[in-house]
Amino acid sequence: MAYGLTIDQVRKTNRPTPQRTQWGSIASLTDMVEYAMYRVDIVAGGAQPLHFHPGRYQAFVETGEVIVRTLDSSGRESAGSISAGETLALPKFLIHGFASPQGTTIYLFGPRTSETLDAINAETAEAAAAALDALNHKVLPHVGQPTTDVREKYWGRIESIVSDNEIAAKRIFVQQGGQGSLEYHVEKRETYYIHSGKVKVGLRIGRAENRSIVMPPGESYDVRPGVMHLRIGLEDTVIIEVSTRDSDSDSYLVEDGQTYRHVDIDSPQTKKQEQLA
Repeated sequence: MAYGLTIDQVRKTNRPTPQRTQWGSIASLTDMVEYAMYRVDIVAGGAQPLHFHPGRYQAFVETGEVIVRTLDSSGRESAGSISAGETLALPKFLIHGFASPQGTTIYLFGPRTSETLDAINAETAEAAAAALDALNHKVLPHVGQPTTDVREKYWGRIESIVSDNEIAAKRIFVQQGGQGSLEYHVEKRETYYIHSGKVKVGLRIGRAENRSIVMPPGESYDVRPGVMHLRIGLEDTVIIEVSTRDSDSDSYLVEDGQTYRHVDIDSPQTKKQEQLA
């Protein structure tokens, strides 16, 4: 007789496929219906045409420098710069466009509206490229904002990108060999996307069996309520996380990561212990 979820029910990871564009690419990173997360890569010298989204989003720059152009309600254009590690709020229907002379990776977080990121262009690709050329040698005001609630952990670092009543987003750094605590949530749903490095997601499922999923860069994993999980850094790893509303009261500690070591039920170490017993 089986108890609880099986590994086949929870082991599935996602390998998002980027949609190529003239200026770079964009990929949807989660299958969850409560929120959306996208990765936007802009090639060196790439410029998005001015466009707007019907929904609101928060942008986070992971690498590179970004030039953002915007139009206000009177049609007046302005431009500013955003550095790596900074965020920018994108309200509903804000006409904007990202560009980067050196190339950049941007993450977008917001409510799910469809399977793809709805965007309505307000200019041509040629006009966007010309606008970037005109801005390349100008000194632009800085419009990015720092992340908040930065916490140093024994396993790495965690910082908040978004935190509101609907969704939350974080940048998580797990150092090689670092391991968090085994925990679960009753209400929260969350998604990990591996930006760089390699991480092992430890799970306790079935008849209290320890299992693991190894995730390389470019994969995402949706963690549903009730699934006991932890993170182990196989390399120095950057995880971009999005979730439903975050609350400390909805995090239930099962094992303390400072003293607990996650060993899979089918590992050589476990089999050796069973033989000795």
